[in-house]
Amino acid sequence: MKINLPPKVKYIIDKIYENGLEAYIVGGCVRDSILGLKPNDYDITTNATPQTIKSIFRDFKCIETGIEHGTISVVMDGEIYEITTYRIEGEYTDHRRPENVDFTSKLEEDLKRRDFTINAMAYNEKEGVVDLFGGKIDIENKIIKTVGNPYDRFNEDGLRMIRAIRFSSKLDFEIEMDTFLAIYNNAKIIKNISFERITDEFNKIILSNKPENIIYLFKTKLLNNLNISSEEDENKIEKLYKKISILKKIDKVLVKRLVVLDYLIEELNINCKMFCKELVYSNKINKNHDIILNLIKETDIENLDKIKIKKILNKIDKNLFEDYLDINSVINKDEKNFGKIIDILKEIEENKECYTMKSLKVNGKDIMDQGYENKAVGQVLNYLLDEVIMNPNLNKKNLLIKKVKEI
Repeated sequence: MKINLPPKVKYIIDKIYENGLEAYIVGGCVRDSILGLKPNDYDITTNATPQTIKSIFRDFKCIETGIEHGTISVVMDGEIYEITTYRIEGEYTDHRRPENVDFTSKLEEDLKRRDFTINAMAYNEKEGVVDLFGGKIDIENKIIKTVGNPYDRFNEDGLRMIRAIRFSSKLDFEIEMDTFLAIYNNAKIIKNISFERITDEFNKIILSNKPENIIYLFKTKLLNNLNISSEEDENKIEKLYKKISILKKIDKVLVKRLVVLDYLIEELNINCKMFCKELVYSNKINKNHDIILNLIKETDIENLDKIKIKKILNKIDKNLFEDYLDINSVINKDEKNFGKIIDILKEIEENKECYTMKSLKVNGKDIMDQGYENKAVGQVLNYLLDEVIMNPNLNKKNLLIKKVKEI
């Protein structure tokens, strides 16, 4: 099989060979190329030491990205290419990282330390695809399987358990049975992994084309060991699996999919905390999540009219209200009300109807000129805004001042 390498990647590999050494692209870029997908980036592995790489590419800027782990970044025309020396990893004592890293001259030693067979292939134009662990067959069979003993791989790095689920979501592959059982039997190891790393993998699952694979986090008890879920009822988990596929109908927007997931869990009365609260998210995502979720739970969409909509828009960003409508139309299959409210929103915007203090045609100074002070100024402005929300034609300075005089 021939893989078309980007010119600069080919140049790097050829340059290393010109110096009597060898180099390959490795990992995900090989996997994606075999799958017919465009790689996001290209990792290069070599038997050259970091110091030798710096010497070979002395005419380019070289960054010691992770020199202790054998990685040098070479900068070409503003693009960064990571080149890593073949390595053997020492003992993993914390289920996260090796105690030490030793360089090796053998490609096989480097490949066999990798996580999954589909990520343990290398390629260059001289040798073709180097596949020592059956990665191509597993791609053909759409299987996620560890390189070697899954118990060893997961004990080395517990995050690999969630990565297995993430790759199954991204590629629509099945997790091989022994690998799946090893996740289940080693789920407690996940306690050693930072929530930042877990959140990153979780986000890739929920934003994938197969977000329903989140169910594997329940079935393998990973969530139980993270103290996010305590659900033991398999029937409830199965019900969630049947409903969770609805996530595919939601835009690939993190906060929207988080809202739907948390909503479904609550609706089915599953003993699980909110993912948005337990994983690591920004204050903005948490705030927007709560706003949209509360709208779903507390708003009677059938009874929304223009005045109620404007009062909602007074409190929240219009984009969040539209996110709520999108979600509601999917989870409640409510296209009729969705269309009706979209029409109302258009009408509000086209008529430039006021629903915020900023759009009110009077301000605090105008109210003070009428003799009001301190808190009373705000109270009058709020009163006027309520009046304008109910009667858009009232939003003229002279009419509002007249209204103030009538108070």
